[in-house]
Amino acid sequence: MRKLLLIIVAFMATISASADGLNVVSFKLLETDLTANTRGTERRDQNGDKAALIKIVSPEKGFHFDGGSLGIVGTEQKAAELWLYVPPRAQKLTISHPVFGMLRDYYYPVSIQGGRTYEMLLDIGTGRYATITTSMARSLVYVDGENLGRAPIYNKYLNFGRHIVTASNDRFEGADTIYIMPNDEKKTNVFNVEMRNISHLFGDVKVTVDNKADIYFEGSLVGTGSWSTQLREGSYTVETRKADCDSVKSTFEVKRQQLNEFKAAPPIPHSGFLNIVTFPVTTTALLDGKSMMVAGETVTLPVGPHEISYSLRGYVPETRAYDVLHNETVADTINMVPISYVRPSAFYFGGGINVRSLGGFTGILGMVLGNNDFQVSYTFGNTESKVAYWTSNSGAADEINRITYKMNSIQVKYGYQIALMRRIGFVPQIGWSMNQLKGVQKAGTKMYGDGASQQALTIGAKLLFVPTQHVYLFAAPELGIGLKSDETFNKIAEAAGFSTTILGVQAGLILAF
Repeated sequence: MRKLLLIIVAFMATISASADGLNVVSFKLLETDLTANTRGTERRDQNGDKAALIKIVSPEKGFHFDGGSLGIVGTEQKAAELWLYVPPRAQKLTISHPVFGMLRDYYYPVSIQGGRTYEMLLDIGTGRYATITTSMARSLVYVDGENLGRAPIYNKYLNFGRHIVTASNDRFEGADTIYIMPNDEKKTNVFNVEMRNISHLFGDVKVTVDNKADIYFEGSLVGTGSWSTQLREGSYTVETRKADCDSVKSTFEVKRQQLNEFKAAPPIPHSGFLNIVTFPVTTTALLDGKSMMVAGETVTLPVGPHEISYSLRGYVPETRAYDVLHNETVADTINMVPISYVRPSAFYFGGGINVRSLGGFTGILGMVLGNNDFQVSYTFGNTESKVAYWTSNSGAADEINRITYKMNSIQVKYGYQIALMRRIGFVPQIGWSMNQLKGVQKAGTKMYGDGASQQALTIGAKLLFVPTQHVYLFAAPELGIGLKSDETFNKIAEAAGFSTTILGVQAGLILAF
């Protein structure tokens, strides 16, 4: 029965369209509309007078207009209406269309004045104009599923037949079925949709997503990481988005009057590829702090910056940064550099013992620049010489003074460092030393020779062994040849039984950085 009714309505509409043709439903002056008298939208006729503007509302385009002897000033097609400019004091208008026919010699029902704006509702003969209101103001109105905006909706042209009108406003909705019939009066029909409360049909909704992704609902951003709202029972779809990711849509069901919790699928990160080859192949690699395989395999990674640290015992650690791009492969070859235990440039300090005639403890400070070794050392003498006997006059009789000696030395050396092996170095050295005696009174009251000194040329070498980075064990044999001595120094050497030519070995530990 319903299908039959629709067929009858459509048939009647076809007959009416051929019979009615074009007609004007309404023509009126828009008292407050200044469009025709505003700079930028006003037009002037051939006499320089301001034209009148007729805003023609019609569901179709493609009309032709004839203003008779006074003519037409111009036309301008807008999104929802056509602007027709006519001269002041125009009397009539002929409208034609290749499909909907002609309306000949339509006489304006009001006086046409220059600089004024008018409105014409033009009926093409296939329906009627309708104004739709709702019992709750500003409700969204839909006709046959088309969103017309918020009520009231003025001058919507509806074709003959059955139309479904729905409206919604927060927790209220309404629906109505209207019929536009050919025998309806040729005027704008007014329809009102009654709204009803549907709060009982809603449920609480909480949507969450990992990775702090953005949540979109019905094309709008509604939350980041989570979104709480209330929705009417039914099926809904959310979309999760994030930079450098493919968006993902997830569908969920809402049940009325209960909390509906849903975890949406996170967006899929864009990925790229990383191909690393290392020499030696046993190198360990940490990708962003986590272990990874690097034996020439291709690794899939999220796009963006990544950092890989390479390490292998006996080689210099290395860290490199990579920027992985979407669907692209980043390739790199890592040649690990063996650790140079014998450092070609370093600052060092340390100490040891000086085994020689009148030896002692030695403190060392030095620097290597491009394998050029500059060293300063100081030896605190702690080994005493044999007792030297010195006679002094105490007045009544000669006094025998027994004195032993220690020798302090300051040395400056230059050498050139040679790496014999990764952990062994050899440094030929030449230098200068200042040796100074310090007397130790054993008997008697008179000191002799305290502070006597000798300058010497030193020739030797420093042998280095590096058990681990920064730690050197060294042994440095040297020969000191006296260059210049106090006469007292030579006498003491003869008396105390030590040679002015010094042969000895320094040995100890230094730290190099």
